[in-house]
Amino acid sequence: MAEFISFDPTVQVVGEVIAAFVGGFPSEVQREGFAILKRHAIENPRPGDYYPLQSLLDAMKEVSEKMGSQMLNRIGDQIATNAMLPPGLSSLESCLAAIDVAYHMNHKGGDIGRYVYADEGTEHGLRKAKMVCPNPYPCAFDRGVIEGFARRFRPAGCLDCIVRHDDSQPCRREGADSCTYVIVWA
Repeated sequence: MAEFISFDPTVQVVGEVIAAFVGGFPSEVQREGFAILKRHAIENPRPGDYYPLQSLLDAMKEVSEKMGSQMLNRIGDQIATNAMLPPGLSSLESCLAAIDVAYHMNHKGGDIGRYVYADEGTEHGLRKAKMVCPNPYPCAFDRGVIEGFARRFRPAGCLDCIVRHDDSQPCRREGADSCTYVIVWA
C-alpha cells in the first residue's frame, strides 16, 4: 500500500477532519485550501457531515506535490484541535492510546486502517512510546497528528515531546503498508 490511496472506496471522513485540512493553511492562504478541496469534489464542508476519504486524500496529494510535506505536517497537527475525541483523555499516554479510537470516530465505512500504540516504558528518565500507522494517510500528515496530540496532552513540567519517524522501519512513502513513529518525553 502507499500513501494517498484509500483502502476502501466507500470510506468517508467527517467534516471536522476537513476543517483540520483547511486549518493547516496559514490564514492568509486558507482560500487555497478550500480551492484544493473543491477541485477534489469537497465543497462547503460542514462539521458532522461526511465526505469521501479518497477525495480528501487526493487533495492532500495535491498539497504534497505543490507545497511539500511540511504543509501536510501542519494539516496533521490541526487534527488535535479539530477531530472528535473520546471522553476522559487526561494524559499523554491515554491520548496516544486513544488515537485509534478517535480515528474510528472520525471515519466510517469499510477498512479505514488504524493507529497501533505501544508503551515502551522508561529509559534513562525518558518515557518512550511507539505508534505504528497502517492507514492511507501520508507519512508527514501522521507525524503531524502525533505531534499535535503530544503538544496538546504534554505533561506538566515536560519541556518537550519529540516525535520522530523510525527510519529503521518500512515507510508508506516507499510503498510500505505502514509508518512507525517513536515518541519520547520526560
